[in-house]
Parts: sequence; C-alpha cells; structure tokens
Amino acid sequence: LQRERSELDKNVAILQEKEKELQSAVERLGEQESVDVDEAVVTTAPLYSQLMNAFAEEATLEDAIYYMGEALRKEVITLDTFLKQVRTLARRQFTLRALIQKCR
Repeated sequence: LQRERSELDKNVAILQEKEKELQSAVERLGEQESVDVDEAVVTTAPLYSQLMNAFAEEATLEDAIYYMGEALRKEVITLDTFLKQVRTLARRQFTLRALIQKCR
C-alpha cells in the first residue's frame, strides 16, 4: 500500500509539472500576434505550392458543380445554362486532376 501511495504521489507530481508546462505554453501563445494563414502554409518547393493550389482549386470546382446541380434541382437555373457551366467547370477540373497526378 505504501509503494502504491508513493507511486501515486510521483504521478501527481509529474501531472502537476506537465500542467505548468501547458499553462506556460498557452500564455506564450496568447501573447503572440495572430498568424497570417498564407504565411502559415508555406511549401518547401514550387512544385508543392503548385500541387496545393491545384488541389484547392479542384475542391472548389467540385463544390461549384454540386451547387450548380442544386440550383438546377430547385429550378433556379435552366438546363441549358447548367450544361454549359458544368461542361466548362468539368473541363477545368479534368485538367487540374491531370496536373495533380503529374505533380505526385
């Protein structure tokens, strides 16, 4: 029982020490300026930057095609407009997917 008690005391001391470390880290981070998102995501090579931008644009096109479908379903746009726009978006999406595959 005594051994378990000493083990518990050690664990409590370790936890208190880690809590102090976390608290000081939180205080340091609270004092820092906000980070610019564009500066936070910096790639090591131009190829990786191109890959990241292509991936983001492809995801955007995927969302745009989805919402075009929703607009057609709700009869906000005509079928002719939908087909023209989706064709344009899909063509761009195809080239981006090919670029992503080439970058990998």
